[in-house]
Formats: sequence, structure tokens, C-alpha cells
Amino acid sequence: MKFFWKFSRSLIFITLVAGSVGVLAAQVQTPPAQTPPANPRPVRIHPKVAGFDLSPQAGKAPNQIGGASRDIGGSPALYAPAMAKAFSTQPTFYWSAGDAAQKVEFQLMSDKGATIFESSVTGSHFTYPADAPSLAPGATYRWTVRPENDIMGGPPAPVDFVIVGGTERVSLAGELAAAGDAAARAKVFFDHRVWYDALSSYTDAIAAHPERKDLRRARAVLYDQLPATQSLADSEIAGTD
Repeated sequence: MKFFWKFSRSLIFITLVAGSVGVLAAQVQTPPAQTPPANPRPVRIHPKVAGFDLSPQAGKAPNQIGGASRDIGGSPALYAPAMAKAFSTQPTFYWSAGDAAQKVEFQLMSDKGATIFESSVTGSHFTYPADAPSLAPGATYRWTVRPENDIMGGPPAPVDFVIVGGTERVSLAGELAAAGDAAARAKVFFDHRVWYDALSSYTDAIAAHPERKDLRRARAVLYDQLPATQSLADSEIAGTD
């Protein structure tokens, strides 16, 4: 009888120990692998570069600064800082467009808001024409685009730009003369934080040399400086992988 009791106690003890081990094993199982996001944002390999946006609002949240960051209700987003520099007196302006056939009215104004020039444009960019009222070095202007169809959300708030003048213009002109090709000129504009000419020069260089991934990476770094163009930077970087 004593033997049977000891045997029963041993059997119960072994059962309890085995059950505990099973519970512990279940608790330390490797958790299931996390599913990565469907479209992760590319890792940035370049730091942010200060100086492209000259406005007091530079660095604020996207909905706090001018038309450059707005894209509300189908309204175009202006691909430019709230206040930036241009070297050319015939700068090229870029904005978002739902399709290549989208028509907008380009409007250029004085820094006080007086209309200087208007033109109907199809597409997503416009180069200020030579026969339009001339833009003066040192002067500040503003621009926007108004969708032809108002149900698209109306025009974004205008953004300002200043034509480089004075000694800065003289110095910059000397560097550009020594730069050579469009890619080298684009780097000069980038280094001097001249947004409009850096963007148009990189775009022209890429059109001339679509096989050069270094140019696309350089333009991606430029795009990455603004909330409004960061999605373009993502696409540019993805295309160079």
C-alpha cells in the first residue's frame, strides 16, 4: 500500500512538472514576423540642406506655409519654397498636374499682388517667355496657377521668389561661366541655394542624359528639401535602384 501511495505521488509530480514545462515553452515561442509596410519610404542618405526656403515660415508643418505645400481638394501643389531665389530672368515654374492635358492659368504678380503677366498653360511647368514683361534682378515676385475648372479646388496660395541681384549675381555668373555643362551648372545653383535654376538645370540635364543615375540622385536630394516635392524624391530614388 505504501508503495502504491509513493508511486502515485511520483506520477502526479512528474505530470505537474511536464505541464509547467509545456506552459513555459509556449510562453517563450518566437513571436510571428511583422509584415513590412507595402511601400516603405526610401531611406534618406543625404541630410536636409538649409537655405532654399528664405521665408520666415521655413521648417513649419506643410499646412502652415504657402501654396508650395498645399494640395487640397485637387488644387495643384506648387513645386517651390514659400520664398526662393531664381537667377534666370526667364525662370521655369513647376507644379503638380493630374494629367498632361490639365489646363491652368499661370499668374505672375508683383510682391504686392498686382498682376504682371497671365497665360493659359497645358501641363505641369511653364518657362517665363522672353516677350513678357521683364523681371528685374533684385526684385521680388510671386506666382500661382489657377485650374481652368474651379471644381478642382481653386488656386493654391501664391509663393514668392526673388531674382538674384547685386554682387551675388556677379559672383554667381562667374562660377556659371566656368561650370561648363548643365549638370555642373545645376550643382552651382544647388550650392548657392537657387531653387528655380537648380531644378530646371537638373531637369534639362536628365532630359539630355537619361542614363545618368547620378543626375537623378542629385535632383532627388533637391526634391527632398520640400514637403511638397518629397514624393517626387521617393520616385526618383526608387528609379535609381
